[in-house]
Amino acid sequence: MKSEQRLRDFTLRFIQILVWFEILWAAVFLAGLVFQWSGLTDQLASAFFGSGFCAVLVLLALVLLNVVTNLNIISKVQVQRMTGADVEESKPGSFIKTIGIAGGLIGLVILSLWFAEWRLYQAKVSQSETKIESLVGTDLLDEALDLVKQDGPASELAKVREALATSVQSGARLSFILPRKVKDVTVYYESTAWWYGQKDQDKKISEVSLPRFVPINSERDKWEEMIKGEIKGFSVSSGENLRTFRRIVKDGQELILLIDTGRRSDYKRSSF
Repeated sequence: MKSEQRLRDFTLRFIQILVWFEILWAAVFLAGLVFQWSGLTDQLASAFFGSGFCAVLVLLALVLLNVVTNLNIISKVQVQRMTGADVEESKPGSFIKTIGIAGGLIGLVILSLWFAEWRLYQAKVSQSETKIESLVGTDLLDEALDLVKQDGPASELAKVREALATSVQSGARLSFILPRKVKDVTVYYESTAWWYGQKDQDKKISEVSLPRFVPINSERDKWEEMIKGEIKGFSVSSGENLRTFRRIVKDGQELILLIDTGRRSDYKRSSF
């Protein structure tokens, strides 16, 4: 019975701590609504709301454990009064053993979720790479390479990009990354679905103001390998999104395809 009493006291103390935590959490949340705190990042906001939700779950579990422990103590006392026999004490290691089993189950659940997430990521990578690979060698892609090589009209390149995107159902997610020589240095610029406007329809590709492409930290090493010709393409995750690159070189003209699953089809230049 002593182990049950220690467990009861422990859960009761923990419940008190969590109750005060929830009170303070609610106070901070209310103050945030009143003063319109925006938070620094989405991750910080998720962590804040997640901590409150997890605290509620732990609080409910501790309350249930405390109730069960009290009922167990009451039951043992009644049995002792009715029979007069000594109450059998729990083994000292039983509590640690129970915690270990619970921890093992949690580890199994986390491992299963990780494996499912990994399989889903592999499926997304395979789907994205299949889409981008299906464009290689097509007449539309050859036309895009010829337009870039001959410095053709920007409007025609935009139409080709849209046709290629439609063929693989990627919409605004497909973009061209074009190399330009700037003082004997190759600089890459990105042609996306929203850069092209009416004022650019009569300009050549080299005359259009395109945003410079800068690889993110997680893809810089693979990017360097790709532009050196060591690999043809690669995929990298960016948060919940996936970015797939494919480098094509034909008759000395380089063009890089990018499918970014984080991009929406409703992006407009005026929305920025």
